[in-house]
Amino acid sequence: MVRKWFHIAKADFYVLTSGLRNHRRLYSVAFYALGIVWAVYGAPLLIDGVLNAIMPMSAIRAMLMTMFPGLMRSAMMVLWIMLLLFPMTKALEEIKIGHWEIFLSNNVKTRDILMGSFLGGLPLYGLVTLFLAPLVITPFILAFKVSLIGVALIYTILVLTVLTVLWISNFVTAAVQSKLGDSSRGNDIAKALSFVIAFAGILPIYGLMLAAPMMTEILGTDVFLLLPFTWSADVVSWIAITFNGIGLTEYEVAFFGTILQLDLLVSALLACAFSVAILVLTLGAAGRVFTITAGARTERITTVGRENFILRVVRKLSSDSFGTLLVVNMKDYFRKAQNLSKMFYGVILAIVLPIMMALFTNYGTEMNLIDVISSFGMMFAMVGAFPFVGTGFLESKDQLWIIQSAPRGASRFVKSRLVMAAIADVFLTLIVAATMIFVLGLGVVDALLLLGFGFMVVIGSSMVAIGVTARNPNYEDTKSPAHQANMMMAIMIPMFAMMGSILVFIFLAVTGLDVVLESNIEPFVFQVLFALIGPVVLLSVGSIFVISGIRSLSSPDA
Repeated sequence: MVRKWFHIAKADFYVLTSGLRNHRRLYSVAFYALGIVWAVYGAPLLIDGVLNAIMPMSAIRAMLMTMFPGLMRSAMMVLWIMLLLFPMTKALEEIKIGHWEIFLSNNVKTRDILMGSFLGGLPLYGLVTLFLAPLVITPFILAFKVSLIGVALIYTILVLTVLTVLWISNFVTAAVQSKLGDSSRGNDIAKALSFVIAFAGILPIYGLMLAAPMMTEILGTDVFLLLPFTWSADVVSWIAITFNGIGLTEYEVAFFGTILQLDLLVSALLACAFSVAILVLTLGAAGRVFTITAGARTERITTVGRENFILRVVRKLSSDSFGTLLVVNMKDYFRKAQNLSKMFYGVILAIVLPIMMALFTNYGTEMNLIDVISSFGMMFAMVGAFPFVGTGFLESKDQLWIIQSAPRGASRFVKSRLVMAAIADVFLTLIVAATMIFVLGLGVVDALLLLGFGFMVVIGSSMVAIGVTARNPNYEDTKSPAHQANMMMAIMIPMFAMMGSILVFIFLAVTGLDVVLESNIEPFVFQVLFALIGPVVLLSVGSIFVISGIRSLSSPDA
């Protein structure tokens, strides 16, 4: 088998472009040609036109030049995070190592497997980078009037950076998949990790949006000169400065040198040395990564332990058949790492925004109940919808047929899921509300009202999520169109329902009725009534979806 890595890369590329069939070469060449035209001509023309429409380049050139070094480091950090973590998240959605076993059994070296899988996925991520990178780089290229040679060098550095980060992501993903492949619960753990990794990528992006000035200042300190993304960003900055067409003076170049601290040669050597070192180390360690052995992973092993305190309380409170069904549903849901990870993901998404706004801005120092609800009400909707939509409902058609064969089986099954979600929502609401109360410094009355408001929103969102999934079950297939549609509906419907209070407030303000109501009702009572509009609408919509879901699930054609 000659050039084993090439055949592996070719197979992966064929799988990646399976939708294109016999036209994959034509489309690949066309897409890359379009990407090059976009990067060289399209993006500069578009961005130049937009900037000049807003403000002439001569007016903002000084600002762009001053911000360039720090923002380039911030942008390169986001690029690293996206290219490093998002491919890993995609790969961990499902553990597939059977083909690795076939390769290893035919004396294929592990470095060939690594190289082949890396090159097979490179065209997709390279194309995405080719279209997105000009949106960040072009404004500064226009500000410095960088020559064609400088532009070519900048894109060369970006290509090398992308290759390095994708190689690291490919190696780490292979290592994680190999280790999890030897576990009987590897696939479940991998799905849980995919959500955690996705959050790790979102957090710095949140920070960049809310605290760009502070992050830019931090990324210019000596500590961050030790991080590899800083070296690549500084090389891009120095190339733009060196090949500028606006005639920078020696004083201006020295000013940039003070900010960047490391010169072009040192930054370039560090970036190149890092890439070479990563390549050598990963190829040398490749033999230790693929430690796949035959054994328990080929079987699904379920370990049953003693029921916890909550399950025992549920059994005592409801000792009939419905209580037994509820306990079974709780065991089935909470013993899967993927479902617990989705809960963690929803909670973190809800609390990270108010925490970062409190840390990096003055927002939230004097907020009343209406301000908190308007700003963070939709965060509660994420907590209730995300954990209970799509997965964790029905595993197969066989399970659905068993449910349908029981008297009022679909109704009892969905209701037990709602009760399970309500029990979980109590704890989730407490975590999110307590965090907001502490961070925003709310009073006792506002805190209690926020708890009640938050639980109504969370349980309403859970009702929507369960109802949507019951109407269109995807049977644990996270790649099916049904799963994608369920996810979108379960997130969007609660958000639009929560906007009901805002629409009512706009209507009252336009018609002048808000003044009439405030004059006849105490301001505090008016705030409470206004805050309840969104949750009431959401609970009503959730009830409709639950009833519709039960009817759909009861249908023989479900």
